[in-house]
Amino acid sequence: MILSDFAVKRPVATSCLIIGLTLLGINAYRNMGLELMPKLDVPYITVITVYPGAAPDELEVDVAKRLEDAVSSVEGLKHVTSICMENVCQTLLEFEMGVDVDIAATDVREKIDLVRSELPEDVEDPIIQKFDINAKPVVTMALAGDLSIEELYDFADNQLRDRLTVIQGVADVQLVGGAEREVHVELDRDKLAARGLSTMDVVQAIRGAVRSIPAGRIRDNGKEYSVKFDADYETIEAMADLEIANDQGRRCYLRDIGKVVLTTAEMRQKALLDGKPCVAIKVVKKADANAVVVANAVREKMEALNEELPAGMKLVWVTDDATFIEATNLDAWKNVAIGIVLTAAILFLFLYDLRTLFVVAITMPLTIVIGLFFMQAVGYTLNLATLIAIGLSVGILVTNSIVVLEAIVRRLQESKDPKEAARLGAGEVFIAVLASALTNVVVLFPLAAMNTRVGLFIAPLALTMLILTVVSLFISFTLTPMLCSLILRADSGHSSLLKWLGRRFDGMFDRLVGAYRAFLHFCEKRRWAAAVVLLVVVGLMAHGFLVASKKVGAGFFVDPDRGEVYVRLEFPTDYSLDATMQRVAEAERRIADVPRLQHVLTTIGKAEGTLGQSSEGVYLAQMLLKFPQRTERPETIFDLMDEVRARMSGLPEAV
Repeated sequence: MILSDFAVKRPVATSCLIIGLTLLGINAYRNMGLELMPKLDVPYITVITVYPGAAPDELEVDVAKRLEDAVSSVEGLKHVTSICMENVCQTLLEFEMGVDVDIAATDVREKIDLVRSELPEDVEDPIIQKFDINAKPVVTMALAGDLSIEELYDFADNQLRDRLTVIQGVADVQLVGGAEREVHVELDRDKLAARGLSTMDVVQAIRGAVRSIPAGRIRDNGKEYSVKFDADYETIEAMADLEIANDQGRRCYLRDIGKVVLTTAEMRQKALLDGKPCVAIKVVKKADANAVVVANAVREKMEALNEELPAGMKLVWVTDDATFIEATNLDAWKNVAIGIVLTAAILFLFLYDLRTLFVVAITMPLTIVIGLFFMQAVGYTLNLATLIAIGLSVGILVTNSIVVLEAIVRRLQESKDPKEAARLGAGEVFIAVLASALTNVVVLFPLAAMNTRVGLFIAPLALTMLILTVVSLFISFTLTPMLCSLILRADSGHSSLLKWLGRRFDGMFDRLVGAYRAFLHFCEKRRWAAAVVLLVVVGLMAHGFLVASKKVGAGFFVDPDRGEVYVRLEFPTDYSLDATMQRVAEAERRIADVPRLQHVLTTIGKAEGTLGQSSEGVYLAQMLLKFPQRTERPETIFDLMDEVRARMSGLPEAV
């Protein structure tokens, strides 16, 4: 076999190649992203259109219907669903599987631009978003303190948001629980009527006067100056002097018909941390950013900000994804290490050679390390799918290592020449090992080509296993025979103790094989016994399936124990913000003494929603219950969920 012959005859060149690939694999591990889920290009696009002050029925006629008609001709469109809430219309576009979401988003944007002029004048520009399972909040914090909610929100909006968005990997910082500052003009109806003015006259006067207009350029002595008409007001008092009307020399100022006040926009969202008003801060990472790196960077920034915050303010860390993702990653690598150790132990039990044990201890980890380089080359990150694939691939590495090593050791016992044994042993099992690997490839290729939603998750798993299978073949016929030719010796590593242990184990194994052979002869001569054994096996399998099907259940993803419980509260749509606040306060009282409860972050007016589910509205609320990590409490998260569910049952008017 060419590979094994080259590796045995050119050990220096082979070593340089393996070392180079290993260094590339280590560097790839350092640079690979660490995520919970693989990148899934789910063919969904959301169009969010804000129409301030509009009711749902008005949004349906003036916005939703026109947008649906505009995008209905986009290539590959499958379903269109619109949800109209107060001030917001959310249009969900579902495309056929296999449609390029980037191209579809561009087509949708072009279609909407064509009808933009047909939408009401006060409608904001529609926001077009692709669904990305990884572009989501990775950190949730709360800005609390003794100051008013207006001051907290102003500081979060003007200071904290800017300090957090500059962190590498952060895409957006969402604030919940306040409103932006606004200048309100409060008119006196009687004074307006006395001067023969209407509200629209005041609106048009403000709109025409409060603005900044470029007015050209002035050139003087070889220099050029930009000129603009600046009618922006610096103070509230100055704005009160705005002239509204001038009828035959009788001037009417804004102060004559009302007053100008600095306040906030109408409060449509609120946030509470452990029952006290706060501003919830959610840090959203970029789709291709490392969630763990981003969360750790945000934590460092938060610790620095806490030392700089004004008196009466405090940033509280509520939850993040980094802890769970790091724990998942660490657990996966522990399982891989255990698999390698068990493989080495099994080989040692059959061969009783410390040198072969060393070969396995070198080749199997290097296979995974080199595989990481090719995983990064195809754009994969370390996530749930790829880590599962790495764990499952240990079995493939085991098979290749056992077959190749056993063949080389057998040849060594015959020829007593390590180089010749490594060359011949690897060559004679090449076809068998290759055929075994190809059976895996035949199974993995259809899985990687699945054009379904499940296939989006399975494809990284299948392709990762395929990469590791190919790398395992390469290592089995290069590094393994090279190491065997250099370190194996005839009867090497066999001390008297090892020989005695080997004879004892071989004798026990021979007796086990003899007993099994006798059982097969017994069943062969007595067909009724074979039928009984078959019926017992089938019965046990059927019983196990029936029992497992009732207890295991089914689902796309397992529900992990992250120490978090989300409670979504939905009340009748005619509820006001104050009415929702009252119901939420009752819900908080019910769960206040739940065991191990650390924090309760409640948002009113905004709740996490799945695709097509309402996420904004004063009748919606969400409670995030934060508990210690699983290792720090005896109860499982499912026990705590049952406790919370029991306490929340019967909450008045909760949908």
